[in-house]
Amino acid sequence: MRVLFNASVIIAGVGSPAGGSGAALELAKRGKIVGIVSELIVNEVVSHAGKVKKDEVEMQAIVVETFREVTLAPSKSQVEKQAVHVTDPGDAHILATYMNEKCDLLITLDKKHLLVLQGKLKGVEILTPGQLIGKFYRVEGKRKGE
Repeated sequence: MRVLFNASVIIAGVGSPAGGSGAALELAKRGKIVGIVSELIVNEVVSHAGKVKKDEVEMQAIVVETFREVTLAPSKSQVEKQAVHVTDPGDAHILATYMNEKCDLLITLDKKHLLVLQGKLKGVEILTPGQLIGKFYRVEGKRKGE
């Protein structure tokens, strides 16, 4: 399962490892899901490191340890193509990365700009970290015959 992490989830997961965002980060770190982030998402996470009492170097190390691969930022034309789908043009890069990296899910805590798109974009599944955890364990339970 290829899961694109929005910056909000990474920041929340680092700040509160016991919550849903922290559990999602742990799934990526353990290789249970393929966690995807772009250079732009990493830059946003690192720039907000102080919100969770980390410095930029610590936050960068956490990202590298959790996400084994950081994708290139999408091109300007790819971002512009997705801008029609979002209320905040600053979030278009997230959808462009989702499409470029052929992700299965986007997880976010952004209720105002991204979660409002749940079920509205063909081929894009947007969930909260808690919804991802529920989905992951339902799928794992079925695989184990539970």
